Amino acid sequence: MNRALWTLREVTLPGRGSPRLDRVTATIPAGRCAIAGPSGAGKTSLLNLLVEFECPASGELHGPVAEERRAHSDRLAIYWCPPDDGLWSHLSVREHLEAVSPELPTRAAAVADLLQMFGLARLADARPDSLSEGERSRLSVARALATGADVLVMDEPLSHVDRSLRRECWSALRQVCSERGTSLVFSSHDAETIQREAEHVICLERGRVAWSGAVADLYAQPATRELAELLGPVNWFEPDDAAAWLGATFSVPRGIRPEALRLIPAPDGALIVEDVVALGGLAEVELRDATGRSRMFVHSGGQTPLQRGARVMLSAVLSSLLGLFIAGCEGSAEGKTLPVAGTRTWSLPVEQGVLPAPRAMTFNRKGELLVLDDVGRIVVYGPDGKLDRKWWMPEYSAGRPEGIIELQDGRLMIADTHYHRVVFCSQTGELLGMFGEYGREPGQFIYPCHLTEDSQGNIYVAEYGGNDRVQKYSPDMKFILEFGEAGTGPGQLQRTGGIVWHDGAVYVCDIINNRIQKFDDDGQLLGVVTSGEGIDLEYPYDLAIARDGRMDIVEYKSGRVSQLSLDGELQGRYGKTGRSTGEFWTPWGIASAPDGRIVVADTGNRRLVELTP
Repeated sequence: MNRALWTLREVTLPGRGSPRLDRVTATIPAGRCAIAGPSGAGKTSLLNLLVEFECPASGELHGPVAEERRAHSDRLAIYWCPPDDGLWSHLSVREHLEAVSPELPTRAAAVADLLQMFGLARLADARPDSLSEGERSRLSVARALATGADVLVMDEPLSHVDRSLRRECWSALRQVCSERGTSLVFSSHDAETIQREAEHVICLERGRVAWSGAVADLYAQPATRELAELLGPVNWFEPDDAAAWLGATFSVPRGIRPEALRLIPAPDGALIVEDVVALGGLAEVELRDATGRSRMFVHSGGQTPLQRGARVMLSAVLSSLLGLFIAGCEGSAEGKTLPVAGTRTWSLPVEQGVLPAPRAMTFNRKGELLVLDDVGRIVVYGPDGKLDRKWWMPEYSAGRPEGIIELQDGRLMIADTHYHRVVFCSQTGELLGMFGEYGREPGQFIYPCHLTEDSQGNIYVAEYGGNDRVQKYSPDMKFILEFGEAGTGPGQLQRTGGIVWHDGAVYVCDIINNRIQKFDDDGQLLGVVTSGEGIDLEYPYDLAIARDGRMDIVEYKSGRVSQLSLDGELQGRYGKTGRSTGEFWTPWGIASAPDGRIVVADTGNRRLVELTP
């Protein structure tokens, strides 16, 4: 995952009658992040805060990455494209770019390139008052790129540009950002633009964060119809609707995208086509059932043409959307295949109509599986695999925890990531204590994410967020030492992940650097475990070391489990990226059971998958 550019905690911005932003807690990651929502949701207000055009009335707003770059780089940290374009009436098109471009020998060529990219070369000597809205919009974006800023914040960029040019301009914007390593935060109403241009999306509703995460996850598994429609057409089914129209059983409401809906001509079909309207690559069809009820559906227009009065059956490609099935024995990997004797797949308990996703797990000494989920719960399954108990974290509106372990004294210790602390509780959820606060000093954390304990009861806490390191504490939480720092070199870390102590060594997932590093108890680097030929990890998010000494690693990007010996020899691999049997979608966590079973938090598919080697 990308590091945070900004973090907001309980931020409020007043408005007339009601707050424009109401206790917003969010993380704006590096990369390409879209701010989505209907008109009046608070998109412009949020961007105003990020660029310090306005200040919050309450709450905390931190921009650590921008602050660090401003202090250590000649490159401008942030540049803002306001909704009115913010052009200067006394300057020509070319002069707009020259005014903000760094004084370099290549400046003239760089300005000429941007004018060409955005179709402004023939207008180079024109003033803003002679430009159309679309031309002004293109100039605003070209000027932002001319600054060379680390982060661009844009309010509805290119929204006035003709659709025939808009995609070309977005392509140019994306290309330049990619080449320079520039992050882009932009607001948009356009579903196609968000899907194509953003990696992460934050959805606002009436001044509050309704959803935050990967664009692909929101597209595939939206929690509400309103959220689904921010990314385009969707067929929304309540459980009763699913049974009536699809003949399917849904435990919670589901959105099915047009490409996953199938209308099959059938002479004895129970549904009758009332009307069909072509929508380019899609088609809108009105169906009537045997009771006389009618409903509109959107599906892929490339399917078999339908005529009024035709009888059809309606179905959906459920396995690719829900992931609620029992997985068979299926493994795939590059190189050695990890032999799997059997699998079991199940979902966490539904909460208020939402199917939660697992994030992290551990087995306790009783053989119970403890799972952290993305709604703020700890869910416990007994050795028999049945749900035993569950409870809530003390707080969870700011974000959900990412790591959990059982200590030698039987207490549970949880990395309460977005509250910058660790939490201690009993095996039944009784709160026993909390430790830590926001900061970079010993005893402080940015984003604590994973934990481990050594044979002496000392505790190691891994964190990320521009402060990528591991802190070591005595059993009574007295600071001992820290090791690691943000970077790509030996002993440095980029987005710290899972951490395990084993036999005098600390193994740390160095996610963005695609490696597992090994340190001794004093924080001295012993080497990179995964540097052998054929290892090629892709975002190793979490690891577990089984009793037989094997190392089980789950890879977020490649959607698979890799099994290694402790000296780094590849034993085998299972899975690939996907939503079907034998596949994982952005898995976050892994746990090894005492009897050798492996459980994967298949987060993107909102399920747990148990592998029996």
